Amino acid sequence: MFDGEYSNENVIPICRGRDSGAPEWSVPAAQVGIDLRALRGGRTLAWVASRAHISVSKLSRIENGQRRLNNPEDVARILDALEVEHGPRRARLMELAAAASQKSQPGFHRDAGAGAQQRLSGMVQEARQLIAVDSQVVPGALQTRAYMEAVTRATLVRSRQHEVPGVVRSRLVRQRVVFESGIRAVFCMQQAALHRVMGSHALMVEQLEKLLEYTETPNIGVRIIPVELPLALQVTNLTKLDFDKPGTITELIYVETGDREGHYYYPDRAEDSAGFEDYKEILNDVAVRARRREPSRELIRAAIAWHGERAGSRPAQ
Repeated sequence: MFDGEYSNENVIPICRGRDSGAPEWSVPAAQVGIDLRALRGGRTLAWVASRAHISVSKLSRIENGQRRLNNPEDVARILDALEVEHGPRRARLMELAAAASQKSQPGFHRDAGAGAQQRLSGMVQEARQLIAVDSQVVPGALQTRAYMEAVTRATLVRSRQHEVPGVVRSRLVRQRVVFESGIRAVFCMQQAALHRVMGSHALMVEQLEKLLEYTETPNIGVRIIPVELPLALQVTNLTKLDFDKPGTITELIYVETGDREGHYYYPDRAEDSAGFEDYKEILNDVAVRARRREPSRELIRAAIAWHGERAGSRPAQ
């Protein structure tokens, strides 16, 4: 999926930094949850929780991989309840549980919106390839801080405006992860987002000029979906991540709908498989139909000129 048609051809080796601020528990927590759900089989959450002496809500959170594990011994109690004997399988799960309990770096935000963003940052940190589709705005990893703040304020209801600083800082962490890790990334966005005013026309000129710069960035692809190509997408963002680390998840799709937290779909989790395939088909369709690099750059330049005229600014050359 990633080649010279999707980005510039200046591809550099992946080199993962560990000081980005992304939590390291995200991927192991997801794998622990997937494995425990598979081991539970047809038994109910209540049945397992009562025998593990933990609450149903805690067991559900562990299976969903939504939070850092506070105590790896919770996993040991669940395995006891499921009668998983000591051996390689149990040892591997306990190693994952220990990794999933690593504390986040200072600055991790507990607000749900910010927490969801930082969890996704941890996923991106470990991935080898990313493809994302945004239906409303410029992709978060490619946003200027001013545009990011304007989008966040515009999309959070009044009662959640206090979350804006934390969400912005968390999104900046993910942005840093994308560019410092060297992950192969393709960002697709609808043409309408180029003309949707966030903040002001002058702010949009600044954002789109930066977006134009990103089209020259190694490992980054920017693809515009023109207005004449309808996109049946009822969510704000789709992000597919592929991994190549042995013994852990191989791929996932993150779906953001504007809720406090998005939803993760995994191909190997029974309740997710249909949704995963549906969203994967949409992503593949977008990848085929979106404009390639040079036509996308032309659409960005046209949008810069459009905003520039209304802001009294000089269009990009």
